[in-house]
Amino acid sequence: MPLDRYRLPIALFAFIVWVLITIGWGFWEPREATELAQTVNDAIAWNILLAGLFLLALTLVCRWRDIGFGPPRPLRSLLLLWLPAIYLVLFLFGVTLLRWPPGHMLAFLAVNTLFVGFSEELMFRGVLFRALLTRVSIWPAIWISVALFGAVHTLNVFVTGDLMMAAAQAVAAAMSGMLFMALVIRMGSIIPAMIFHAIWDFTTLSLASNVPMSGGAVNLTPLQMTLPVLFVLPNFLYGLYLLRGVGRDARWQRQPAATA
Repeated sequence: MPLDRYRLPIALFAFIVWVLITIGWGFWEPREATELAQTVNDAIAWNILLAGLFLLALTLVCRWRDIGFGPPRPLRSLLLLWLPAIYLVLFLFGVTLLRWPPGHMLAFLAVNTLFVGFSEELMFRGVLFRALLTRVSIWPAIWISVALFGAVHTLNVFVTGDLMMAAAQAVAAAMSGMLFMALVIRMGSIIPAMIFHAIWDFTTLSLASNVPMSGGAVNLTPLQMTLPVLFVLPNFLYGLYLLRGVGRDARWQRQPAATA
């Protein structure tokens, strides 16, 4: 297809559009700092849904059939989710011990985190990663997509008003992004990563809803900055372990764009 040779420029342009849609209109307007969890449990995040639908429409128009919307191959690769499953069980246990958000907030949170899982995975482990493979080899494609996934989380500063908190979230997100990437590559499907990403956000934000709102930016200590990174370090290391030898796998060699 003639558009194939322009796949990376199209994907990068789509990334910029996706960021603008995801941030939402009016982000530049002054607002009080608020907790991140509060922004996804009191209304439908239509901007996140629209961002995901934009990417889905783009993949259909450009006929990108390698995004990974099929089932995991082989099906037993689902067993790779054992470590993520332990995390999720611990999160669920923690929320149960503390307090679940009220029913209406829980519903908004479930819907919005589903949108986030779909939209972010489609952007970073789908559209962007596959486009990068047309120009670079597997490991540069992995690191670039993981780095951009982390960097985009610094934009949470527009929501929370706390740059240091946003930076900590960015580093932690990049480290978890390595696991999401490994799941996509090892399973040959983006669907499990979307589902796991959504449940991860749902459970962590449910936990975060138990933290009293500060009413403003918080001065984090070095320990508080480090804890989120240490918490997701097993995700990062497990992702690297799953990706061992991927550079020698013929299925993931550079896929040159068509020149005709």
